[in-house]
Amino acid sequence: MTGLAPWVVAWLVVAVVVVRRHARADRHVGLLVAYLLSLAALHWLAPALYLLPWDGEVDLDATLEGLRQSTFAIMALGVGAEVAARQEIRTIGTEEVGPDARIPSRLVNMYLVSGASLYVALFSAGSRLPTVRALVSCGSALMVVGIALKCWNAWQEGKTWRLWSWLGAALGLPVMTVLSQGFLGYGYAAMLMVVTFCISFRQWSWKAVALGLVAAYFGMSVYVTYMRDRDDIRETVWTGENTAARLALLDAAVSSFEWFDWRNARHIERVSGRLNQNYLVGSAVLYLRQGYSEFAKGDTLVQGALAVIPRVLWPDKPIVAGSGDLVSQYTGLHFGEDTSVGIGHVMEAYVSFGTRGVVGSFFVIGLLLVLADRSAAAYRNLGDAGRFLICYLPALGLLQVGGSFVEATATAAGSYAVAILFWRLGHLLTVRAKSALDPT
Repeated sequence: MTGLAPWVVAWLVVAVVVVRRHARADRHVGLLVAYLLSLAALHWLAPALYLLPWDGEVDLDATLEGLRQSTFAIMALGVGAEVAARQEIRTIGTEEVGPDARIPSRLVNMYLVSGASLYVALFSAGSRLPTVRALVSCGSALMVVGIALKCWNAWQEGKTWRLWSWLGAALGLPVMTVLSQGFLGYGYAAMLMVVTFCISFRQWSWKAVALGLVAAYFGMSVYVTYMRDRDDIRETVWTGENTAARLALLDAAVSSFEWFDWRNARHIERVSGRLNQNYLVGSAVLYLRQGYSEFAKGDTLVQGALAVIPRVLWPDKPIVAGSGDLVSQYTGLHFGEDTSVGIGHVMEAYVSFGTRGVVGSFFVIGLLLVLADRSAAAYRNLGDAGRFLICYLPALGLLQVGGSFVEATATAAGSYAVAILFWRLGHLLTVRAKSALDPT
């Protein structure tokens, strides 16, 4: 395990430096922090746990190769973030919080209600049309935006109790996705967006870090408990059992809740089985190095660029969301037909151009994330809901760290269309409100 230690430490040090430099109060909206936390869950957590004494088995060669590539990735992301941070946001002119930075309640409520309605619409027959489903899926993220802005308004008004109540609502998002879809990851990602958004309100402190570590431990406990009961939960949800049956299963899981124990080999295996993305990356490195497959030479990146074209304009578009069989193609590993394995940003960047692809891709990701982070924060601080939405909503597509670039670009394009639409709707609501107050 000693070969992992220097890379685990290097990964953590770089991540801390990047966060300290680019996550300052009122100058970000949590996009970079959310990306780093998601990256850490997939590329740092499992190797760190392997350094602890336990009797489980793990492919250290593949894991170490993957950890190296993810370390290069986070270094390149940090460089891209530095370049972006040096660019003055001339079109905005300020990063200070304005005298009244609150977002109008009518707009926040519109985002919240629209997002919740679109989430429900995901399960309707009309959303089966590809372009419609893409827009509905992107629009459902407005619910997350609405909750985040509710927290922002409460913070600006000094109503701490209201802030914590909306944070509590965000903590319920994973429960909602487990009960409605059988997936914990979607709800976790949504919750993370709100939490990191709220982190941006004030400077980091040791108390905040300690609270974060406690929350991380609780999150790992939730994860190992969910993974223990995942098959039963999904069978209940996917077979269309009623709400009472789903709640009964959830109650049984809570009543037998397992606190994470690093000495428990089963807990480590549950983390390793789904969260050790380094194993897949390292397997691809070794597979390509031995000549069993050829590098993609940017083919997947081109597909990611073409994914922004809506299917309504290109009915025969051969590109589909998801990772398909890319993981098997570049690792030689085979998975069950009902098992979905995401390629992840690090692996997809590597299979294109090797380490150069990783460095180049993550430089761009760091650049885009910080530009979006700073721009969205500046507009939020000015109380400009429309422009905030245009900067923030499309950037959420990049946070799908374990997915493919096709998913990221398609989500970003769909989210941009949704943001433009709601910017226009918000403008109309504002004009009508002013007309009602001043009929002359």
